[in-house]
Amino acid sequence: MDKKFWADTGKKIIEIFISVKVLTIAALLITSTKLVMLNLMTGGEWAAVNGGVISTVYALREGFKIAKVKSDDDSKDLKA
Repeated sequence: MDKKFWADTGKKIIEIFISVKVLTIAALLITSTKLVMLNLMTGGEWAAVNGGVISTVYALREGFKIAKVKSDDDSKDLKA
């Protein structure tokens, strides 16, 4: 594989890691884990909060991908 491929791949990975979603999820995981360690939150609450937020973020991301594909293919599904 050529150097351009690896340069583009590295750039994309860095963009993903510094995106707001990743930073928000990381902050949430760190904060909630500290709360569990301090016995201010139970393991079940930790799982519910983190699972709910992470699954919601990924569901929205996939929804936006589908909406973008639909809007790009000139179908009448999304047009008013």
